[in-house]
Amino acid sequence: MFELLKNPFWNEEQPGALQSTGWYQAWTAAASPKAVRAKQVGDIVAAVNFARDNDVKLVVKGTGHDYLGRSNAADSLLVWTHDMREITMHDAFVPQGAPAGTPGVHAMTVEAGTRWLEAYRAATAAGRFVAGGGCTSVGACGGFTFGSGFGPFSKRYGTGSGGIVQAEIVTADGRVRTVNRFSEPDLFFGVRGGGGGTFGIVSRVTLLTHPIPSTVGIVTGSIKAASDAGYRELIERFVEFYPAALDNWHWGESVAFGPENDFGFRLTFLDLPESEGRAVIGQFTDQFRGRSEYTVDPKFRFLDFKDLWNPDYWDRVDPDFVTRDPRPDAPDYQFWWTGNQGELGAFWGGYQSRWIATELMRGDPKKIAGAFFEASRLRPFIFQVNKGLSGEHPEARERDEQTALHPGCFEAAALVIMAAAQQYGYPGVPGREPNEQRARDQADALNRAMELIKEVTPGAGTYSTESDFFLEDWQRNQWGSNYPRLLSVKRTYDPGTLFRVHHGVGSEL
Repeated sequence: MFELLKNPFWNEEQPGALQSTGWYQAWTAAASPKAVRAKQVGDIVAAVNFARDNDVKLVVKGTGHDYLGRSNAADSLLVWTHDMREITMHDAFVPQGAPAGTPGVHAMTVEAGTRWLEAYRAATAAGRFVAGGGCTSVGACGGFTFGSGFGPFSKRYGTGSGGIVQAEIVTADGRVRTVNRFSEPDLFFGVRGGGGGTFGIVSRVTLLTHPIPSTVGIVTGSIKAASDAGYRELIERFVEFYPAALDNWHWGESVAFGPENDFGFRLTFLDLPESEGRAVIGQFTDQFRGRSEYTVDPKFRFLDFKDLWNPDYWDRVDPDFVTRDPRPDAPDYQFWWTGNQGELGAFWGGYQSRWIATELMRGDPKKIAGAFFEASRLRPFIFQVNKGLSGEHPEARERDEQTALHPGCFEAAALVIMAAAQQYGYPGVPGREPNEQRARDQADALNRAMELIKEVTPGAGTYSTESDFFLEDWQRNQWGSNYPRLLSVKRTYDPGTLFRVHHGVGSEL
């Protein structure tokens, strides 16, 4: 059983299983005593009507990736959408209710249980790309997409929320509504970034698709400094380098900082010649080569984009980069990135994020670098390039600015993410329970480290699906000036707050 719990796809096939097991002093995974195994939208309608009429708490789970425990609750009725995984490709999709003559767009419709791996495979087979998440087992029609949805290539193609063309949603009154920019536009605004499980249960969503990119480069490896002084210099040089060289739509993913004085590359570059990608990184790394203080070891891989989600390709070139689903009855294409294994079975000591404005990096790089260095003494963290949109492609930015995303993300170079967990810690299971003192120590170090980041980023927001469970002023921090409109939508479509999730829109009512 415990070996199966290490498999994200097996977890998703169990109505009561989640990817995380809890959060210190916040929540603990709890299975609902009853579940509706939804196979069609009518099943969702029946569940919503029953819960409303009988005053039963309702929770929704597609894949169960939520860090904040919003897809589980004791004494609740679970709507489990795992079986709803139909995908339809469109060459000329026109939203319902659009005026005559509205041009159609390339799009794909996915049902509520679809995972990104399945969406990517369908899009690739059609010569298209859909802007989604990096983790293959995350849902394409759930909290990721409706809670902003930053993926590896968001700077080029925009967020999951920005890509929504139309959604079918069951609201608290049991009605099935089709929402888009022509039909119930206020609810459409709420769905596009206002958070999952908040305004209703989305049964299907139609997402914009794009011509598939030709190539993608991947940069891994690291630079290691032999001393704290050397590491501080390394961070300063990066903070100076980043806004001019990497804050554009070609680049994605992250770099990592930590107490061992390692600077880790986890970057991607899209539709750039390999030589150009190497040259850009070389502008940064070359200033440390030949200096005994530093070990400089970036690694590059360059591939056809269509192979990115192809496990057969990875088996040939780097089999350790991916983990195939080992079960004999699993689809042969089913895999997850080995680097994502650490999130599975995680009992969180904490998880926080903070946007870093590009102008702060340009205006006072030493101040930002100093905060990064001091924070790295306490906890490792990543600087997530694709989750700040200041260098976003203009076409994608136009779409994203119509959503409920926190306005601060458009001025942000990146998102700092800091997390701490005990893996395979299962509360209440003898011999496998997480260590309380360790969780307390993790939470304390993380809070102190993130406070250093907050001090130099006044007024910055946080990514709502990767935010602190104990976040203060969560309305402003997660949605900024968009919150009043979102709250108005909530009051209109769910006046009784049937749909209530932690720090979700209207949860304070």
